[in-house]
Amino acid sequence: MFMTNPNQKSEQPTRRRVAKNYILKFEKMRELGKGLYFFSKEKGSGKTRLAASILHAITKTHDKVYDKETQKYKPLKIIYSSTADLIGEIKSTFDSESKVKSTDIMDAVKTADLVVLDDIGVEKVTGFVEETFTRILDYRLQNKKPTILTSNLSIDDLDTIYKSGRISSRIEKLAFPVIMPNEKIRKKIAQKENEELLLELYE
Repeated sequence: MFMTNPNQKSEQPTRRRVAKNYILKFEKMRELGKGLYFFSKEKGSGKTRLAASILHAITKTHDKVYDKETQKYKPLKIIYSSTADLIGEIKSTFDSESKVKSTDIMDAVKTADLVVLDDIGVEKVTGFVEETFTRILDYRLQNKKPTILTSNLSIDDLDTIYKSGRISSRIEKLAFPVIMPNEKIRKKIAQKENEELLLELYE
């Protein structure tokens, strides 16, 4: 079971266990096209940190993947981006001097073996943005490409900003939801780092 209870601090090890098992069972998750959806209303709850840790571990343990079409092993292609940065990159291709086509970026994100989209829902949502994410997620869903996402919104709450409902419906099929703690893990880490640094300075 990948769902956790946000009201229980003791559930934090469960989130780590989910991450660990996802890494260990990545080949199976890849075959199923299943990813993870980390969310918490609290900013700095550790969503991005955990997603990045999973990504780093997978690159170390799965440098190659088996391609059923060619029946050969190929290098694992991974893309990590915040949703705002991704939209910014795509829009930058509209410049007449750009040497990169928007379709090149879109195709790379759609076809990568694993994609991490960080902070979905924080970007300024327009019809173009919603259509772009719909096309990316739809392709990954249809072609069983695992996708890890982080957000401050639950999957159902995504409908409050992506009005068509197409984003939430695709993510619901793409990824297992994992509730992160409603506390500022980032702040605690920063405080601990500052305390350790101060100890060194006072030695």
